[in-house]
Amino acid sequence: MSKPTHGRGTAAEQGAAIREKFEAERKEREAAQEKRRSARQSQVGSQRGKAGGESERSSKRSSTTQKKPKRDSTRSTHDVVAASKRETDQGQAKVEEKEKAKKQAPVADQNGTTSPPQSEVLMASATDARASETERTATAKSESKEAEDGATTKAAAATATGAAAGAGVGAAAVHSDQTQQMLDRKGRMYPVTGIDNLALLMENDTYQTTCFSIYLFKTELDSETLTSFFEHLADSYPKYRYKVELSPSEAAKKEKAHKKGEAEKKPTEADQQGRRTRYTKTIKAGGWFRPARWRFADGFDVRDNIVELDENPKGSGDKALFDLAGQFLSEHFDYSRPLWKALCVRGLDTSEGAKSALMIKVHHCVSDGQGMIMSYHAALGAMDSGKSIEEIQRGVDRKTGSGEQKKPGQRNIKPTLWGTTKHFWHTGRGLYFSPRKAFDYPKSSSSPTKNGRVKDRLYCHSDGIPMADIKAIREAYSTDKMKLSLNDVACAVLSRALRIAAERTASGPVKDKRVAIFVPISVRPQGNWELANFTTGAIAWFRFHDPATTSFETQLQQVNREMNRIKRSYWPRWWYQSFGLVSRNRAWFVPNYPVGRSFFETTYREYHVATNVPGPAKEVSFGQHQAYSYHVLPPSSPGKSSLSIGMISYANDFSLAVSCDDAASLRDKRLPQEICTAFQDAAQELIAAAKKKTAGGGHSADQAEKEKEKEK
Repeated sequence: MSKPTHGRGTAAEQGAAIREKFEAERKEREAAQEKRRSARQSQVGSQRGKAGGESERSSKRSSTTQKKPKRDSTRSTHDVVAASKRETDQGQAKVEEKEKAKKQAPVADQNGTTSPPQSEVLMASATDARASETERTATAKSESKEAEDGATTKAAAATATGAAAGAGVGAAAVHSDQTQQMLDRKGRMYPVTGIDNLALLMENDTYQTTCFSIYLFKTELDSETLTSFFEHLADSYPKYRYKVELSPSEAAKKEKAHKKGEAEKKPTEADQQGRRTRYTKTIKAGGWFRPARWRFADGFDVRDNIVELDENPKGSGDKALFDLAGQFLSEHFDYSRPLWKALCVRGLDTSEGAKSALMIKVHHCVSDGQGMIMSYHAALGAMDSGKSIEEIQRGVDRKTGSGEQKKPGQRNIKPTLWGTTKHFWHTGRGLYFSPRKAFDYPKSSSSPTKNGRVKDRLYCHSDGIPMADIKAIREAYSTDKMKLSLNDVACAVLSRALRIAAERTASGPVKDKRVAIFVPISVRPQGNWELANFTTGAIAWFRFHDPATTSFETQLQQVNREMNRIKRSYWPRWWYQSFGLVSRNRAWFVPNYPVGRSFFETTYREYHVATNVPGPAKEVSFGQHQAYSYHVLPPSSPGKSSLSIGMISYANDFSLAVSCDDAASLRDKRLPQEICTAFQDAAQELIAAAKKKTAGGGHSADQAEKEKEKEK
């Protein structure tokens, strides 16, 4: 006596029971066929034609079965048996149609795997029932293997899964081993984090959260090496093969359709641009109470996201390269693909001798800047050495294992409640009681957003400054009371450069007394190589000291106090947790509402974003092509006229990159170039002062203390 097939009994017993039912139904069909065969001989030709028309319509319905989600998505073993009983009562025309379908060619799904028609599987299952019990068990194993290879339809998959797992329900088609290797460990589809969702929610027509990198070569980077790098990158970090599904419900529907073998619909222009909210026109990421989804992009080729130019249409020099980089930064992502882009341009002839450049931009929802830089150079190391990505990561972890030890300038400063309270008041006072005026421009009448921000970007990067000189500044000005870090020195040079650039580009006196800089802070665990967002941050206010009347030592002291203020506060950690929690739900994103939008717009425009990241100590190579220069940029603030500033140490050089809005007034003033030039000038002045101080000609401690009291 056969046992039920809905989860009870052994796999072999369930498989045997299914085939016994098929055998009984086959005998019933054969008897019905014999009766209808004799009856058909007496029918007229017109009835045969009618039956033929009915057969053609039946074939059309059979061929479109896989396009009906409701029938395929819930089809179980009981459904297969019921379908067979219904076929017993149908006319001989449908029986002939099944025999015809049996001879049809297999149907290929979107992964290139072939699947026999559903009618062929049912007929083959009935034929297999003639075999002995041993043969039936062997057939069940064979069908189970076919289901794992993605070569059976949903009806066969349900039967095979019932025999292999004892579940008795239809199972999803499983991808090939190659596809499985490309999947993230979290699966084909999973929700984005709150910080990821936040990066999406802030985007509009004039702003996107983009992390940018540019490599410069003195040789022409070839296509084969370029493609090989991105294939290594995507294979080592599968998240580069995932795209964002902004609607969770649509993502679920697409995934169900994929499991049924249905081809994905061609994306529309709205899909490529990303759906938008009605009021703020920002990206409509996720549902009201559900975040967006990461979903594996089937059929994606890394070459789809790579653009290659044999020559720069804007020219071959430095300015033409900067203009092309600004244009590349301005382009929005295609939301029907993974959210990254690459541009390789050849035929250059810059002042430093660059012959080609590689630009990469990745949406901040994919990862923070540190994760992206680590992924690039781990993939390059694996490609160059032939080692696995895990070996490269372990090697780097061993070399930086002492990274948890305190470096010079990193005193044991811990956050306190009193420090947190002071930081909160300091931040509120700076944001809402002292509006900035430097580097601003009038609202653009052609802007698609209400804040009047222009759509395009300007870009420039500086020459390298030897890291030995930066370390010399730290050693020259550090004292027992003020232990400077390299980041303190970098921020001091930046604040002085911004003051110089403001004076050079302003039409009148500089009225700002300080500049607000959002400083990203990494909370990434030691040894974590995941492509994810582990970044929080806080706003630091650096004084706009007049270089003619203020010493470098005073400026360094003020920067050091400001950075220590952030270290004594719990707010960066609290902001990371609270924004990550709230931003998972679009309903709680305050800037999407009128009052909240006005409040946050006021906040956004007050600060710039500047990051200082450590790059590789040696020049990296793309195959035979060595990158002699490397620059990075973080996303800017969503506010109008805000700057994006990236500082990086690479191959024993320290450099700066700047991007700003491509407003007419800022373009005429060549603002990014002026900031880079001012950075070079400020650094040289500070290096000269440090050498003089080391030689014994600098300010005394008493003079420094008097300047400090004067500042207070």
